[in-house]
Amino acid sequence: MNWYDERRGALWRKYWRGNDGSNILRPNGFDEYPEEIYNLFLGLIDGNGEVIDLGCGNGLLLKHLICRSKYRLIPYGIDFIEESIQQARTIIHPDYSQNFWVANIKDCPLGREKYRFIIFDVYTVHPRDLPQTIEKVVRACKKNGKIIFYIYRDVLRILRIINLFKFRWIGWVGELLPREIREKSIRIDHKELSIAVYRKE
Repeated sequence: MNWYDERRGALWRKYWRGNDGSNILRPNGFDEYPEEIYNLFLGLIDGNGEVIDLGCGNGLLLKHLICRSKYRLIPYGIDFIEESIQQARTIIHPDYSQNFWVANIKDCPLGREKYRFIIFDVYTVHPRDLPQTIEKVVRACKKNGKIIFYIYRDVLRILRIINLFKFRWIGWVGELLPREIREKSIRIDHKELSIAVYRKE
């Protein structure tokens, strides 16, 4: 079993074992609605356009963005857990059901200059696949669009313990990005998240 299969299995057990679908928070890893975290992402949206969440769960963050932003946003989402995408299509985003699909982000074609905003949890791909996945994500971002790279702080702590990055101490998600992207990114440190915001020129 490879890393992706193990991760998918672990997340399915965490989010969907014993879940009849009535709890829309659980597929996103929360016990309570994460207002503060979602508002942090909301504050980074500064225009109309397409927004894709890579590793979207059931699309709850996207729902928060399109309902509360003053801008007109069209949501898209990718996740590798079928039940989460089914919930996105049928309950959270029925009007945009065709914009959500089940896929492994590293294998999924994203197109070229298609999205104004891309939200990317870098831990959705293995470190060995991260460089080429980041290249693909940058290609998919429109000019003057934003890529919001992030990772949860508890994940950063776990990564240090298991040495997934070969004994490299990671204090900011930007350290996982290519230098030319990292140097042009804005660093945001939050108690729950590490964020790097890159605007494509």
